[in-house]
This record gives sequence, C-alpha cells and structure tokens, in this order.
Amino acid sequence: DYDAEAVTRDPATGRLWLAWETTNAITRHAPDMTLEREARPAAMQGWGINAGPEAMVRLRDGRFIVLREGFTQWHDSHRHRALVYSGDPLKPARVSEVRFAGPARFSPTDMAQLPDGRVLVLMRRLVWPLPYRFAGLIALADPQAIRGHADWPAHAVARLSSNLPVDNFEGLAIEPRSDGRVTVWLISDDNNAVSQRTLLWKLSVDPRNL
Repeated sequence: DYDAEAVTRDPATGRLWLAWETTNAITRHAPDMTLEREARPAAMQGWGINAGPEAMVRLRDGRFIVLREGFTQWHDSHRHRALVYSGDPLKPARVSEVRFAGPARFSPTDMAQLPDGRVLVLMRRLVWPLPYRFAGLIALADPQAIRGHADWPAHAVARLSSNLPVDNFEGLAIEPRSDGRVTVWLISDDNNAVSQRTLLWKLSVDPRNL
C-alpha cells in the first residue's frame, strides 16, 4: 500500500525525505535510511489515492516544495496544488499553498534545483489510444516567483523526443560540472509491466541557455 514517489536530501546532514503517494505522507530518514519520523500533512489529505505528492525538493535556503500529480480540478489542464514549507515538513514549519502552473496536460513527476536556484521539473503525460505510451518534457520554474496563493509559473525547456526510447520517466537528478554546465539524469519506472522499461538518460545542459 506504499508508493514512494519522491526523495530529496540535505547535503549538510545526509538526511533524506520521502513523499508517499498512496498515503499522502512524508517521512524523514537518517543517512542510513533509518526511519526517524512520519507525518501525514492535513493539507495533503485531499490529494487522492493515485494523484498525491509526486515531486518534492529541498531548496538550498531550507524551504521544501511538494507538488501534487493530479490537477486542481477535473476540468483544469495545467494547474497542480503545491505546498511550500519554510523548513523541515516533519517539524513545526510555516506552510503555504500555491498552484503550480505548468504546460497543459502534463503532470509533474520529479524536480531538482539548479546551481543558480531555479528548479527543473520533470513532467509526463499518458498518450492514448492503445497501445498507450508516454510523452515527457522538462519545465523550468523559479522559486523566487512564488507569491502567496497565486499561480507559480513554469515553462517547457525540453521535450523528451529523440531517437532515444521514451518511457514513463519519473526521476530527475542534477549533477553540477566544473565547466558551468550540469548533467541531468532521468530515469523511468517500468511499473513491473511488460510494456514498459526502466531507462536511464544522461543529458548535458547549460543553465545559461535556459
């Protein structure tokens, strides 16, 4: 009954936080993955069973952002509820709700912070009819643009379309390089399905061009 969808880390302590979709919970773990604490934030309890917290990042200023996979309403095609914590969500911290406004018909699946403070958000869309397949893109958003209960905008900077195979991409990590570029890692989830694969992509990105 558990489905860990996101993980983020404090580089100073090595602690990790996991977001769990089915139970709409967040857990904190020691560097060796020993469970320290679990919470089910009240603000996430209406997020649904299969549409809950899908992406989470700990920003370098100590804030946490959690994005919901599902749209805010059934007829909405680009807004997702998001929580912004002033600190560790497992401790007393101020929390505010915003609306993450990304490209239409795509849902966030992971996010990570660039060296310049902006964040890349991995997004996915199921494409019909059968046989179903996945479309993916990477969006860019700036935490400095978060304002109260207003929309937090993001725009697409890359579409996952090439001669490389595309699948159910759900994981993103950013690795800084000494030349100013970053390595962006993407990984897909095969869901134990015969029609899906676990794929790993390695991309070279110059944040100055985003």
